Amino acid sequence: MSIWRFRLAKRLSWPRENCAAIAERARRVQQRPTIHAPVFQASDLIALLVISVALILIAGFAFDALSVERARALPRPIYFIADWLSYFGKSQWELVPAGLVVLILISGRWKIVPPAVRAAWAEIGALAAYIFFAIAGSGILVNILKQIIGRGRPPTFDEYGAIALHPFEFVHRFQSFPSGHATTAGALLAIGFLVFPRWRIGFLLFGLLMSASRVVVAAHYPSDILAGLIFGYAFSLWLAGRFAAAGWAFARGSTGSITARTAAIRAAFETPARIAVLFAGLLDALAGRRIWIAALKSIGDGSDDDARFQRDRLGRS
Repeated sequence: MSIWRFRLAKRLSWPRENCAAIAERARRVQQRPTIHAPVFQASDLIALLVISVALILIAGFAFDALSVERARALPRPIYFIADWLSYFGKSQWELVPAGLVVLILISGRWKIVPPAVRAAWAEIGALAAYIFFAIAGSGILVNILKQIIGRGRPPTFDEYGAIALHPFEFVHRFQSFPSGHATTAGALLAIGFLVFPRWRIGFLLFGLLMSASRVVVAAHYPSDILAGLIFGYAFSLWLAGRFAAAGWAFARGSTGSITARTAAIRAAFETPARIAVLFAGLLDALAGRRIWIAALKSIGDGSDDDARFQRDRLGRS
């Protein structure tokens, strides 16, 4: 076998090793005894379904027809602002960066990297995977529901009214319920509250404004928006519970609450030296050998203090 084929085969073995390590961790975590209740119990699901249906029906009968008239009367500058906000509601804004982070991290040779650096990138990768699957999973399910339900969008209002159902027509104008943009917004709300609690107000404002923009541009009715928000949020919360059960990205508290695992990330970003070591570790993992961390050690920036780094992480857990 030529040298380049040998190197390629070796590099391709790293993702397999990483996936095997992730699966092994999930197996060990799931074998531990747990006293935590599921994120959604049967009674919770029934209550959520009943309340959601009631709210969606109220919003539909009270506001759907009215929203079409009001949207048509808005000035053009408001429409252009709403159209701009709507553009940023496309799921690729979250899927592409999150997916790239996962692919990059899973292709590294992490066993050569110091444990503290490896732990930080493992937390970053797990959270990126959660964001990807929360957005993608909820979006795929909603797009399937759209085809089944086949509700007409606001441009069909004059011809069919606000409640026009044409199941399985597979055309854009009959794919109104639920809103895909609002589903993404609902997932972002859950991500903001669970992963980025300091920025949750920003996530909330962006999600609500972006969802409302879909009504302004005549793409959806208010009931479509409400259904999408509820579904995206509930799906992402359920997914966080599944990740926590596997020991990925989240942990369950003694009361059953879900919190993001970020102790190693916080420790890695405490000082400029640690940040430098963090990214040096990433470069070394992708290269498959220690280059940059060794160079940082030579200038005495503290990159060799793995024991204290690990002790700080455990203390914050």
